[in-house]
Amino acid sequence: MKALKHMGRRAFLHGAGTVAIGLPLLEYTHGHAFAAGVAKRFLTVFSHGGTISNQGTRGKHDGRGSNQGNDWWRPADPGESLVLGPIHEPLAAFRDKLLVLESVDNRAATGQDRYGRGGHGIANVTALTAADMTTIGSGDDASETALGPSIDHVLAERLAALSPVRFDRIHLNVRGHQYGSPYFRAARERVSGESDPRIAFDTIFAGVTPDTGPSPEFLRQQARRRSVVDGVMEGFARFRNVVSTRDLHVIDAHLEHLRALERELADVDLPAMCLPPDAPSTSRDTSQEIIGPLHVRIIVAALRCGLTNVANLEIADILTPWTEAGLRMDSGFGIGHSLGHYAREVGPTGENAGQLDDWLAEMLDNRRWRMSLVAQLLAGLDDPAFPEGDGTMLDNSLMLYTSEFSEPSGHISFNQPVLLAGSAGGYFRTGRHLDYNRAAAADPDTLSYDSEQSIHNLFTSILQAFGGTDERFGSAHAPRTGSLPGLV
Repeated sequence: MKALKHMGRRAFLHGAGTVAIGLPLLEYTHGHAFAAGVAKRFLTVFSHGGTISNQGTRGKHDGRGSNQGNDWWRPADPGESLVLGPIHEPLAAFRDKLLVLESVDNRAATGQDRYGRGGHGIANVTALTAADMTTIGSGDDASETALGPSIDHVLAERLAALSPVRFDRIHLNVRGHQYGSPYFRAARERVSGESDPRIAFDTIFAGVTPDTGPSPEFLRQQARRRSVVDGVMEGFARFRNVVSTRDLHVIDAHLEHLRALERELADVDLPAMCLPPDAPSTSRDTSQEIIGPLHVRIIVAALRCGLTNVANLEIADILTPWTEAGLRMDSGFGIGHSLGHYAREVGPTGENAGQLDDWLAEMLDNRRWRMSLVAQLLAGLDDPAFPEGDGTMLDNSLMLYTSEFSEPSGHISFNQPVLLAGSAGGYFRTGRHLDYNRAAAADPDTLSYDSEQSIHNLFTSILQAFGGTDERFGSAHAPRTGSLPGLV
């Protein structure tokens, strides 16, 4: 590797403590050769089970039948001033740094589904890959797999080549029901995330390869040795005169963040792999409620440390009995996806019409809890205590939040939910809501639906935001190639 310009700071970071954590905002970690207007890091949040909307295959439900007929994801109106939808309520503080995109279809799913709408397996393996898919196995053992990588893996390789990091990507998982990870390293190579935050913390901050996990010997050593943060702090004490006062402020704030996270992990009594309960319960379920925020804090700390350029948070299709609404519906299978199915039964002629209010309260709390994890992630990256250039880490990042369905009761992959956060280094113009439904151009209140935009185009736009010259991504199912219009 070529010698870096700022060798004094390089020596500082490699000498500071037993694990040589590279702290952010020092020129060593964030002084790499990214051009202005090009993002430095990429994050995904994938929420299994779909959002809750009124989307159909070629139109939208009007709410006069059995379907509830409302779009709880959609912002109020498209345009230059973003007015967040009901599910996005926890993100109000970050409104000006968001882009909500409507009418971006997953044409890889609809084009390969025999019913032309998307199904559990097909939508799952294409939601982040936009790839061709195939079925492996047979009978009850049959499952779908993608024939291409997910967008995070493509960017992880490219960013690591520009800015070498300890981990090409970090992938944490709030466990529960799902139809398989949507993340793929390459064709037929599905990858899953770490679900235990203590293992994740030890792995990421002690340098153990996350794909293999810590060995028994490593765990024994980990139990015997001093705190990771203690070692780092001792190293910093030897180099305090090397860095500026501004950098010392950032270092102190970062160490306090790590110290608090380590204390919290030590105090939490978690099951070994944080398994979800076998059935829904009205009692307080502390596992996912605690694990989700811990995963967020670990991701933020790793990004601040400069240990990775790409981070994924995967949220399983879980119920949330700890929220104010609790569990009000008989979910049957004990999964969040059941709330989506109820959407087609609580309309005025639906068999559960009398439970509309209960369904709405539980559904909104469930989806808002998932969105609250996004808010915590954005707050960590947008913290003014960790400035980056003229903005924050969030300003120089891009986060994609999505799911496999826009309307889970019909398994609809048209209008896949897409929310972007961060301007990717000033590349995207945020604070807006863009709707690519051509039918809505003449009548904003129409229930008709017609879009030629696909996630193929979305991922092409994302690659270009990171300096790529790509004109296409994924399979040949998209109606058109190129990027999404109007984002830049």
